Amino acid sequence: MSAYKVEQVRESVMNISGKNIFYCHDTNFLFWCDVLGGQICKLDLCTNRISMCRIKDERIISFIIPIEGFKDQFIVGAGKKLMIINWDGVTTMAHVMKILCEIPVNGIRINQCKVDKQGRLFFGTMISEESGSFFNLQKRVGSFYRFTMDEGLVELKDRIGLSNGIAWNKNFTKMFYVDSYDLNIYEFDYDLTSGNIGNSKVLIDLSVYSHHGKKFAAGITTDKDDNIFVTMLGCGQILKFNAKSRKIEQEIKLNVQIVTSCEFGGKNFDTLYVTTSCSDVFGPQNFPAGFLFKVYNLNTNGTEMYKFKMNYE
Repeated sequence: MSAYKVEQVRESVMNISGKNIFYCHDTNFLFWCDVLGGQICKLDLCTNRISMCRIKDERIISFIIPIEGFKDQFIVGAGKKLMIINWDGVTTMAHVMKILCEIPVNGIRINQCKVDKQGRLFFGTMISEESGSFFNLQKRVGSFYRFTMDEGLVELKDRIGLSNGIAWNKNFTKMFYVDSYDLNIYEFDYDLTSGNIGNSKVLIDLSVYSHHGKKFAAGITTDKDDNIFVTMLGCGQILKFNAKSRKIEQEIKLNVQIVTSCEFGGKNFDTLYVTTSCSDVFGPQNFPAGFLFKVYNLNTNGTEMYKFKMNYE
């Protein structure tokens, strides 16, 4: 078995806080956001060209997801708002087409998101940077939401510290979820028909691995065998867990401290793309912090990511 390889994506630029990767299989585009830099980034994996844009008056942009069946249209989380934008992938300013909703809570912002197989959007919130440090573990002001055009905004869980990674098993019967305030990966029973979650339990207790110097769990994704890959803030690693045995199978090390999110991409879903941060939240960061990375020779493949549907089935 070949050892995994880690490379900085040379075409990428330094992000203050890169996050929320979305790989679009039909275009071979990779999207992500520089959350604190207020930018949307796109990498064309065919040409290796990168494009970036901003949204007028929005300083925080958390995620971007393409909308199924609508060319150049995306659902975006910006600050406390969900919106639809139009972006041709070339211009440096996106056009806001519609504000879908605004989270009715002060002092928070939208963070990590993911879309299920039916096209529903799931995302969570956290304390905003203006309202205090996310290290303040007493402030559980976040929530976890589902959004569709038919239902609108539905709160699924409250008293969240820092809502982060979301993933499903390949059959969409289980949802995996990270609240970064807790050293746990949670598992919910998932009903694909309704989009409801239930029977929360701790799947993996990450405090067991505290002697490795792990800090906070952040983004998660799964591969074709339902293994879970979780990025760890503060220690420059991605941990691969077997969801059945709950045992760690692999540690992937990067030459940066703050590893924020990871998703499989490429036509065969065999490359793990990784965002990082150069924020000073863990102290001064050195090059190449903030750049996009790719990990290959992992001897596994990811699965398709799903676009948001205006009318889910």
